[in-house]
Amino acid sequence: MASRHGVVDANQSQSRSDTGVRTLDVQMVGSVATVTFDRPAERNGVTPGMVTEMYDVLDALRTDDAISVVVLTGAGATFCPGAYLNRDADGATAEPAALPDITAYQSSTLLHEMPQVTVAAINGACAGAGLAWAAACDLRFAASDARFSTAFLNVGLPGELGAPWTLSRALGGARARDLCLLPTKFDATEALRTGFVSRVFPNATFREDAAAVAAELGAHDVGVLRTMKQNFLDAERLPLDRYIEVEARRQLEAFTADARTVTLQRFAQQRDRLSRMKADANRGEK
Repeated sequence: MASRHGVVDANQSQSRSDTGVRTLDVQMVGSVATVTFDRPAERNGVTPGMVTEMYDVLDALRTDDAISVVVLTGAGATFCPGAYLNRDADGATAEPAALPDITAYQSSTLLHEMPQVTVAAINGACAGAGLAWAAACDLRFAASDARFSTAFLNVGLPGELGAPWTLSRALGGARARDLCLLPTKFDATEALRTGFVSRVFPNATFREDAAAVAAELGAHDVGVLRTMKQNFLDAERLPLDRYIEVEARRQLEAFTADARTVTLQRFAQQRDRLSRMKADANRGEK
């Protein structure tokens, strides 16, 4: 399950031998895994095979204890515009060879609930299934030229991959219904204004900027980052008093017995890391 392009740096990155994945590329650098829609000649249009492969890749990554961040992005100029509507000689939409098993549609559940922090790094067009996958991620960043649409009704489909569920939680029910029932396009500025994305980076530096944020996340202790994500998942299902009880137990565990030493070491490491970042920023301003 991973890159078809070989090892980039044997000391700092991992690349795992391909086990049949054809529509995605998976690269490991430290604790960050990047899953790339890898059909640039077809603008990363979604095929039934891609839906199945996305589930299989995420299902494998969620059990990898060394990975704390999973980034989803697109090869070339496009993130993912939704279904690849292949046309026959008469211009009609060709039937797919085979449809995915219904379990494969749980890839959105994996993005939302897997222990790793999931990040959609959105370049170019993001619509249909691509937007649904992005909506299932914990964080979403966009290039300044990114364009968005649910698009399902425009191609005669009712929707898939949990888009109404994730959009309603990200944007509110009224906005989610508007996007799905009246599927107009919106740009990165609007996506930032409504909160669908949290950061917008210039096109020229988008990949570097998004990778830097992912690396910053990945530099945190894996266990602490996973616990924070679990806090958010628990907050979705528990009443406030019960949630605070669960959260407090986790917080207190960090200061008991052997965990106290580890926690204090983390504090020191974080302080040193922030000091280095501040020093680097000061040098850059001179």
